[in-house]
Amino acid sequence: MPKSRPGQGPPVRTVIDRERGKWRRMRAWDHFLDPSRSIAGYCAERVYGDEDIDAGAFLEAFQAPNGSVSNAPGASALFFLEAQRRGKAVAPERIDRLRHYLHTSPVPVGYLDRVPHFTTAWTLMFEHVPEAAPGSDPAALDMLCQDLGHPSGLLCPVGTLGVGLTIPGDADSTACAMLAARTMGRQVPDSTGLDVLYAPSQGCYRTFLFEHDASISTNIHVAAVLALDGRYDRLTQVLRWLTHAVTEGRTLCKWHLSPTYAHGELARITAGIGHPLAAPLCTQAAKSLPATQNPDGGWGLHGSTTEETGYAVHGLAAAAQSHGHAFAAQAADALGDAHTYLTTYPPQEAALRLGKTLHCLPPLVPVLQRTALALTGQATGEGHRNHDTREAGHI
Repeated sequence: MPKSRPGQGPPVRTVIDRERGKWRRMRAWDHFLDPSRSIAGYCAERVYGDEDIDAGAFLEAFQAPNGSVSNAPGASALFFLEAQRRGKAVAPERIDRLRHYLHTSPVPVGYLDRVPHFTTAWTLMFEHVPEAAPGSDPAALDMLCQDLGHPSGLLCPVGTLGVGLTIPGDADSTACAMLAARTMGRQVPDSTGLDVLYAPSQGCYRTFLFEHDASISTNIHVAAVLALDGRYDRLTQVLRWLTHAVTEGRTLCKWHLSPTYAHGELARITAGIGHPLAAPLCTQAAKSLPATQNPDGGWGLHGSTTEETGYAVHGLAAAAQSHGHAFAAQAADALGDAHTYLTTYPPQEAALRLGKTLHCLPPLVPVLQRTALALTGQATGEGHRNHDTREAGHI
């Protein structure tokens, strides 16, 4: 084994070795250069110093219309350095486009800073609550439904049709888009398209192929789609995996910094699943939320934020509606305190999501604030009073 550099203890060395092994397996895969299935473009940092990669074929496969490599700045920069090191191995026209992207893109910028489908799906899922005024764009929903028909069966959060696909769709984005579309009564493909990412030996779904550790939030959202499709046997496997993860304390989502995100989503989604394994998951997740509520009534790992508070409120409200007998008073108190927080502090953007870099999805923050206020208003009676006032104004 190579000698560790300063700061690279055994845990870091283990991660490095696993990633190197994954890259070797990806390179040997027949679909390595197929952007509809391969995440190699997003991982193009690995090309730097790797003489076994055909740099010209790689860039031809993964160059996005804006000149980048899979819309990933870090991957683009290191691939560019490798291409410069090799000299004439890559078509000059493609290198010029890549250079222009690197010289003109704002810094910092990340692949997940532009995710219209993701924002559309989550907006629709969260706005599907009583008294929450819709704010989604019908045209955006049309595009989302169209892209759910991609031949791969998966949806990429930045779109798959007509924009130059350079990174494959993933299980989480696809499941959330399916849930949003069905919420709006749209006919979209069923969940069998997700099965390419199912790991039978683990009983769970991977977000992408070659993923080391499955994501808890991905499997939460896939479980909801499996339930809608009546795929009871596969749903049972996923709920068992989630139960095992919760029992072991593995409830932090790999795509988000805050534990409130996973706990809130677990409570929100399992509240609507009619399965014997779903109810215990729902109540356990919901009961954990008041314990982490901050004194100001909000939720947040490093101080309350609108986003984290929104996830907690949605989870608590859904659980209270489905299993309120288990913790009705506690949920009501927590939602009342959350209402105070949401009406006291303006929405703020916080970089909590992980996609190589920390980032925030600004369009999602006001959606969470608006819908959480609607839910806490119902819990405190404010929603009914506001509704009565509006009705009186029309008499």
